[in-house]
Amino acid sequence: MQIMYIADMFDPADIALHWVNRLSFLSRRALMDVFHQAGHKISAEEWAVLLMLWKSDGQGPGEISAQSMRDATTVTRLVDGMVRKGVVTRRESKKDRRRSEIWLTEMGRALQPELIALAMPVIGISLTGISASDMEVALRVLKQMTQNLQEAADKPGE
Repeated sequence: MQIMYIADMFDPADIALHWVNRLSFLSRRALMDVFHQAGHKISAEEWAVLLMLWKSDGQGPGEISAQSMRDATTVTRLVDGMVRKGVVTRRESKKDRRRSEIWLTEMGRALQPELIALAMPVIGISLTGISASDMEVALRVLKQMTQNLQEAADKPGE
């Protein structure tokens, strides 16, 4: 009797999550490459935090953790590195002294136009050959997949 493994039952190339993972890896690598070539020692993960803070400065580590889908320990380590680089600072919350908030430094704010300008060609390359209507569908599908997995994670054991 031949034992069939689950992996033998389907081709990963037919699974959307396979392509999401590949896209994530390639986009992180491409962003880091362009940032480093321009002299910025900013990782793709730090870029993601900067995007959040450029939109809404002064967020708590818990908010960053929730938005980035990273655990608190990873966010703490990430923010520690960003503090050492001088792009963010931690401050005591004015609302609750037990909480800290992460704020952009002048350097962190000044990076916004340059890093965005560096990232735009990477984003453009990723969109080559994709129509606006296909992109709308792709975004809708990816958002729905994310929501589905988030709802499942929020209801463990069901």
